[in-house]
Amino acid sequence: MALGRRGKRERDAERDARPTPPPEPELPPAADLVFTLLGDDGSEQEISRVGLPPHEFYGMRANAAHQRLGPEHPETLLAFRDYARVLTHMEGRQEEARERLWDLVRIQSLTIGYVHEDTLTTAADLAGLMHVTGELGKSEEVWRSVWTSRAELLGPDHPHTLDSASSLASVLEDLRREAEAAALRRDVLERQKRLLGPDDPAVLSATGSHAAALVKAGHWAEAERELRLLVARLELLGLQDDGIGLAARANLGAALCRLDRLDEAEAVMRSVLTAQQRAKGPDHDDTLSTRNNLAAVLHARERYAESAHVLREVLALVSRRRGEAHPDTLHARDNLANVLIDNGDHREAAALLTRCQADYARVFGPHHPLTRTAAERLAWLRDNSS
Repeated sequence: MALGRRGKRERDAERDARPTPPPEPELPPAADLVFTLLGDDGSEQEISRVGLPPHEFYGMRANAAHQRLGPEHPETLLAFRDYARVLTHMEGRQEEARERLWDLVRIQSLTIGYVHEDTLTTAADLAGLMHVTGELGKSEEVWRSVWTSRAELLGPDHPHTLDSASSLASVLEDLRREAEAAALRRDVLERQKRLLGPDDPAVLSATGSHAAALVKAGHWAEAERELRLLVARLELLGLQDDGIGLAARANLGAALCRLDRLDEAEAVMRSVLTAQQRAKGPDHDDTLSTRNNLAAVLHARERYAESAHVLREVLALVSRRRGEAHPDTLHARDNLANVLIDNGDHREAAALLTRCQADYARVFGPHHPLTRTAAERLAWLRDNSS
């Protein structure tokens, strides 16, 4: 009956570990609008204070710089970059933020050059936004340009260069080019170890990300060894319950699932999930990733109804946050279809896979392995519809 289908273990390898994300660009602190009364002696007395929403504050500051310094002055461009950064976090304003960042990169390239840290920082903001919104191919292109340009400008070991390499690796993982991503993460880790030592937070984070890449690339035993060493090190440092520690434990659970040690994998996943829900909430990306991996364990244990229940919740949350056409939503829909096939719900699985095939072809191209695999499973369902 299973001829022509991939087994659960092979399919589950696509939904595994999550790297520690690089920090988001920091915004300057917002400010209040303060009204004062000027006394006869020249002193000022505050009479009113009005809190401004961040987009209004940064918009006012950018417009003031534009009027005072002109449209192409470096300080004006940096002020508009801060404004665009605020827009990236606002629902319904990300497309405007994208257009502003593209325009800023163009102007900065003309005025101060592309291989300039200010221009490259703006380009990095743009690449990060395109990754979030699902423009993976364009995000890869810009991140690769930022990485190579920062290596030329700052050197291959500079923290900004290594951050760019890590961000590029995250995009490659989402493009399902796991071997490239793992090699890039290994290079980042080795450079950071040499420069910073084994206990630096950046090194600990890079170690977890490299191990997560190994899980995605199918090197599960190597990933388990690296993650156990990392978890033990974090426990000695008292960091087992912070972001890096929880991510390392979750990725260890994913590796254990791939290695068929399902009792231990489920126990680890449930422990991490409880801590993440308490610390970050049920809708956080890390929490959703762990719920997804718990569903993979349940799937491997042939507890299909439980697995499908978890994945339905994950799909609903991801689609609401990211949109119906985002790659994260496509993967969540694909994962649910896999479980439904094994649960015998072939009609619903076929409907989900039909959407997946069309969307994978649009996002990744008609010849991408994800597109081909969805088509193969649909063909299997048609041949085994009875």
